[in-house]
Amino acid sequence: MEFAKGHGTGNDFVIVPDLDDALPLKDAQVALLCDRRFGIGGDGLLRVAPAEDPGAEWFMDYRNADGSIAEMCGNGVRVFARYLLEHGLAEGPEVPVATRAGIKTVTVDGDELRVDMGAAVFGTVSQASVEGFTWPGQVVSMGNPHLVCHLGDDAELEALELFHQPRYDAALFPDGVNVEFVVGAAPHVRMRVHERGVGETASCGTGACAVGAVALRHAGLDTGVCRVDVPGGTLTIEVTDETLYMTGPAVIVAEGSFRL
Repeated sequence: MEFAKGHGTGNDFVIVPDLDDALPLKDAQVALLCDRRFGIGGDGLLRVAPAEDPGAEWFMDYRNADGSIAEMCGNGVRVFARYLLEHGLAEGPEVPVATRAGIKTVTVDGDELRVDMGAAVFGTVSQASVEGFTWPGQVVSMGNPHLVCHLGDDAELEALELFHQPRYDAALFPDGVNVEFVVGAAPHVRMRVHERGVGETASCGTGACAVGAVALRHAGLDTGVCRVDVPGGTLTIEVTDETLYMTGPAVIVAEGSFRL
């Protein structure tokens, strides 16, 4: 089986081209491919398959590292578009990508890619707990669920133990939730994230979108630009009256074959 490996600000993915839609992967196979000791290793898997939506040629079949299905992945869609461009499957500068959260249009901007992520949808408030400490959080949907919790200072952010899933309201998030912990204020914040089905990752694109939207709202702004620093780099979030744009790098680092 052919594969590629790519990342966006350290959020890494196994990419499997399935241009004829002939290689549906079972959960256990995805988990093996994403295993960092017994497989290739990645925070998730991107299967390149034909799109059923007439607005895009290719569908991003995104799976978490444990094999579970996710609606959307912001870093993943940039890496997916970079793969299409490098393999002559798309021309650019605009690349429409079909996802489970609808078509996302990726625009090439030099070494970085800009994605129209759609508007952030604000929900209720909830809370998350880590090692007995609890913080209030804002529920945000970016096509997938997020809980954005603001901490007091950098030391509190660095001290978090995110090896285990933070505790959250399972009734509110029956399918799990990505939990972001944030310090700072717009136009510049820092975050760490625990992704459902994965664990702590170096970056989360949809999480950065949720964090940027919340930071701007906390600053009393309906629109604006917010820089979001993640452990693996920096993403730029722009909120307009109609939508939200995320800009960041995407790199293909390796290609090869794998005996599944």
